[in-house]
Amino acid sequence: MLTISSVKQLEAFKKQRALVTWFLDSGYTTKNIELVLGAKRGFDRHVGSAWHMLIPYKGGGYAIDLPLSKDGYGIDLSRHVIDQQGIGSGELPIILFENYEGEDDYFYVSLAGLSEDETIALIGSMADIVVDHYRDGRSDPQEYRSDITEAIKRHRRIKSGIRFVKQHTSTAVGALAGLFM
Repeated sequence: MLTISSVKQLEAFKKQRALVTWFLDSGYTTKNIELVLGAKRGFDRHVGSAWHMLIPYKGGGYAIDLPLSKDGYGIDLSRHVIDQQGIGSGELPIILFENYEGEDDYFYVSLAGLSEDETIALIGSMADIVVDHYRDGRSDPQEYRSDITEAIKRHRRIKSGIRFVKQHTSTAVGALAGLFM
């Protein structure tokens, strides 16, 4: 997991061979934020550099081996992406898959209504897919991300939480360019 506080940081991941997602929540409560941030060490050890789950965060970015605080969660950046993508509050929290190419529908996995154990198990299931593809998958970053997202979409355990947002909507890269650079 990496923190992100500006679009300039997001663009740096485009050429990396890694799945790039956002963890987005409304911040009405901090329960889910605390849960995901608390899983950072295990998540980072599990996926290594195969998956960058970006956490909107106040202040600088790229916190790698530091504990993250729920108070530092970047509600403004998160809310802007949620609104831009048209994601309803009842779907939150979500993991939004970044689509740098803009050719396909964007999709996210909703974590709404899941228990803590179910949330961690779902993230772990996705992490297993990502790690397998990282080890044996294609070397081109976009093809690698495409293969992983297709595998995640097909996974029966994850399938029920997948939702799609408008095709060809601006990604966070475009949507936030003017506001958070």
